[in-house]
Amino acid sequence: MSGGCAAGFAVRTSFERHYVKDLAVNAHPDAVRAFNATPPVRRKFFAGSRGAYRAGHHYVVAPQRWERTVDGKVWVGVFAHEIGHAIDLHGRGPRGGRSLWLAPAIRRDRAAMPPRPQPDFGRPRRGEFERALCAFPDAARAVLLAWLPADGAAGRFAVAWADGRLEEAIGGFIRLRRTTAVVSACREDARLQLYALAKVGDFIGAVYDGRRGGGHARTYYRELPPLIGPSLTVGHPAEAFANAYVCDVITGMELLSFLVASAAPHTHAAYRVLLRCIGEGRCAPSPDDLPVPAV
Repeated sequence: MSGGCAAGFAVRTSFERHYVKDLAVNAHPDAVRAFNATPPVRRKFFAGSRGAYRAGHHYVVAPQRWERTVDGKVWVGVFAHEIGHAIDLHGRGPRGGRSLWLAPAIRRDRAAMPPRPQPDFGRPRRGEFERALCAFPDAARAVLLAWLPADGAAGRFAVAWADGRLEEAIGGFIRLRRTTAVVSACREDARLQLYALAKVGDFIGAVYDGRRGGGHARTYYRELPPLIGPSLTVGHPAEAFANAYVCDVITGMELLSFLVASAAPHTHAAYRVLLRCIGEGRCAPSPDDLPVPAV
């Protein structure tokens, strides 16, 4: 079985077809090419296990009734995340994937990381909302306003993000959208948006080793082979890569990709260079053979 979808993703298996059709029609071209350059990923089911990529055998662990999983559209996001791992890790050994090349950029972002701001319990004025929203690119701002249509909600998110209160912005978004996620008319879209913002937090947590953002705990990373001590393991760039990939391919990517790029600009720029190399078939066996990104 083969074919394609509006964004240009190749569709080679029934598993891919079921989820690729719901990815963003304007997914980043390099993300599409990297997907197409990666061998088709098989699906496996094991009781009590779900949503994980197994690099040694190149398959994704998915629910037994994956076509009708109770998680619904959230599985579009899960699929994108695990495909991101597949693009990074297929054909590589346990010491890490192509994403190892992101390590220097992660160190640069960590060196430039400002301290976590104190929570702001004041009420921003509407003028502050407008100034903060204007700092977002037009397409990103349009998505944010569509996802948070309640009066002032998008402005509050933008103000918190502009002030560096990233966790507060993401947490506020998740609280607001959880109330929408129980309304049947838009439940599926809201739940996917919740998943997407959690992946933004996971990306930030991977780059900054949990000092900022959220997602995987430090104990998860400490169990993986170190690159430069326990605070930078093979897991940090791997999770950063997979989460950035989600933000490039699901609906709302205009906002999501802006958020991850603004939170960790060096890492995101290096990710985009690596993604292009993979899609063009220029990803050499050793990460050391890749060109140095201009970041």
